[in-house]
Amino acid sequence: MENTPSTDNPPIDDTRVVRAGRIVDLLGQAMLPVGVGGLVGFYLADQGMRLIPELLELTLGWTMLALVFIAGGKLLRGRLVTVSPQGVRLRKRVVFVLVLMALGLGGRLVMHYQQEPSPLTQLSRGDFEQAFDLDAQAYQQHALGMERLLRELEARGVPAPGKVDALTAEDEALLLESFAALVDYAVALDAIRVFWEDWYRFDPSRVERRYHMRAYLLTYAAELALYEKASRFSQRVLANPSAKKFLDVPHPSHNLPENSFSHLREELLGARDQARVVAGERYLDVLAKGLGGRGEARELDVDWLWSACEDHLRVIEAVAPIDRAELTVRADAQILKRSVRRVWFPVQKETADWMGDVRVRRVGWYLIPAEQQEQAAALLRPGDIMVSRKNWYLSNVGLPGFWPHAILYLGAPDELEAWSDDPEILDWIELTTGERDSFPRFLEAHFPTAWLRYRLGLEGEVNRVIEAIGEGVVFNTMGHVSGDYLAAVRPRLDKVAKAQAITEAFSHWGKPYDFDFDFATDHTLVCTELVWRAYRPSEGKLGLDLPMARVAGRVTLPANLMVKHFSESLAGEDSPYDFVFFIDAVEKEQRTFFSDQAAFEASWARTKWDIAQQ
Repeated sequence: MENTPSTDNPPIDDTRVVRAGRIVDLLGQAMLPVGVGGLVGFYLADQGMRLIPELLELTLGWTMLALVFIAGGKLLRGRLVTVSPQGVRLRKRVVFVLVLMALGLGGRLVMHYQQEPSPLTQLSRGDFEQAFDLDAQAYQQHALGMERLLRELEARGVPAPGKVDALTAEDEALLLESFAALVDYAVALDAIRVFWEDWYRFDPSRVERRYHMRAYLLTYAAELALYEKASRFSQRVLANPSAKKFLDVPHPSHNLPENSFSHLREELLGARDQARVVAGERYLDVLAKGLGGRGEARELDVDWLWSACEDHLRVIEAVAPIDRAELTVRADAQILKRSVRRVWFPVQKETADWMGDVRVRRVGWYLIPAEQQEQAAALLRPGDIMVSRKNWYLSNVGLPGFWPHAILYLGAPDELEAWSDDPEILDWIELTTGERDSFPRFLEAHFPTAWLRYRLGLEGEVNRVIEAIGEGVVFNTMGHVSGDYLAAVRPRLDKVAKAQAITEAFSHWGKPYDFDFDFATDHTLVCTELVWRAYRPSEGKLGLDLPMARVAGRVTLPANLMVKHFSESLAGEDSPYDFVFFIDAVEKEQRTFFSDQAAFEASWARTKWDIAQQ
């Protein structure tokens, strides 16, 4: 019988080729575990090589070469295809190898995308540290602000659960103010989350782990704060049909369109958001167990941020338990990072466009140049009231209106001394102390430490103002307070009243900042409270009648309301103020210019989102 060659194994004449093919095939197969071993070795040793792209590219390249050897070896041995009556087809092992090669190429493309620069990864080390410190502090403030709002509602029992009748006027006011503030805080927290969500672009190896971990913790903490606070607020509102209906009707005075409350729930409390909470918790566990993340967090001084994530998770589990079984597949498949999309919140369209699309911030510099600062200082006199705005600070969104900050101008020490060399001031000092002394010596005698700090200046520049900022009540320079917008008015009071106001302001130097925004006490102060207390009338002291407002149950004075008061007063014939100057700006052109009184009078009505200004 004639021997018929097998169709599965076509004959190969050159046995040397077969032998070479076998060697190449075996070499390829031997290389595969070496590549995998390199990856495992990295995790065991963690000697500092970047996981992405150096080690993974090395491992991927090695693996791809091994697969090429395997495929080439099978080709030389004649085992690349199978010939059958149905036709020629690739062997299953060859198909498997080709699939692995395709996956390898896909992995390279993913790594290429991961290496694409973003606003976060393009920050220099110094800018990263500054941005992280600012945003971490902002996260704390915004999360604390939302917590205060919720506790205020809980303490007052607003809205009352199960109430069908219309809310009282007081309940409506408190609920609306709280919701509007909650939305502002949510916008601020989402901006933090969006900016730091590129944490995965930093390598988890020793090379960039300090950036990887901090960026991840900050974006996840913001994510959890949004979910937790929105859950608690929604539960309170949903327990009262009247409250839900009230918040879903349009409130133009607070920039809240129709269905604002429902949209907020859809945006922050959907299955997508639950999946991110679960996925983030799992990655937190990976960091803890796989990379010793908790110890790393302590070394990086961000253990408090890790604890904040755990605290949010505990509250979420207690208040709004998540169906983890239902979300397991979705959570495992979805990276914590949200896809790039327009972020919707119930605010003006320009706000949403800005928050969703613009992600570049001017870290460390402001629009008003030094020459304009000096021109403004030449127009100012001790006792003038200034207002300022610095764009891109997330704290702006937690404050109502365009103007967020108020300042009291003192002048440089020599300027204050020359200005106060006035018989009326000397008479007042003599009446107060029994000695006819100069105003600077009067301040030095009563507030020696504060006077010394004022005289010392800051970083080679003279102090000209006193203000309340996050660090407390401090003296500062024109360069520090100027920012991007700056304006000033001059109270029409005599010099004695202004000297008394300056004296009052000196008495508060060194006090902490009032994060409760409560004007009832003076042991802590906010910026407008410092100005308000300085010019508050009392027996033997003339002053200003500055308006107050009730926000979330507290009597306070937003800086924008102060500017509105100035504007309305300046328009009257018997105005208690004189307009001094207004340095306006065009953010899109990064340009500032001196504007007129009419522009200042209208400035309080501007949207707080500066990028929307035309």
